[in-house]
Amino acid sequence: MADEQKQIIRTKELTPEEGFRFRHPLNPNSGAEFFRLSRPSGLQRSHVNLLRVPPGKEAFMLHRHTLQEEWSYIVEGEGTAQIGEEKIKVTAGDFIAFPLNGKAHNIVNTGTRDLVYLTGGEDTPHEIGHFPSVNKMIVFGPDGVDLIDTSAAKRYTMQDFMTGKLD
Repeated sequence: MADEQKQIIRTKELTPEEGFRFRHPLNPNSGAEFFRLSRPSGLQRSHVNLLRVPPGKEAFMLHRHTLQEEWSYIVEGEGTAQIGEEKIKVTAGDFIAFPLNGKAHNIVNTGTRDLVYLTGGEDTPHEIGHFPSVNKMIVFGPDGVDLIDTSAAKRYTMQDFMTGKLD
């Protein structure tokens, strides 16, 4: 996998054993071969991963981030990126940016061969992911993951919260 210099990873030489099969726990249509590139090459403050997604599948699901920016770069194949309500065809060479608190997004392999793309972004100890299609929010932290049902959440004004009016 890696040269003598660990900063270089020859992605064309990666074997399935060097990655892992990934399925998003909230999406039965999720399926991808997932290769971490940043940690094995010594990066600590950003993450970069190589994903290989079979036709008809998606690696993740419609989501947006609160604390970390994200990006994807299509290496091979074609797919459809959903950003908010808009669906846009993407193909090799396309770069897609997902800014903080932006629109929910996802990439689906709508082609006839594997969709291969790089994805990455900031790597902070905490992150909040919002999954609007299933009314869930995930809070990621160093000690684990909290899955929250947002359909059961209540919103309060700051005044009510600060004065204890939480009925």
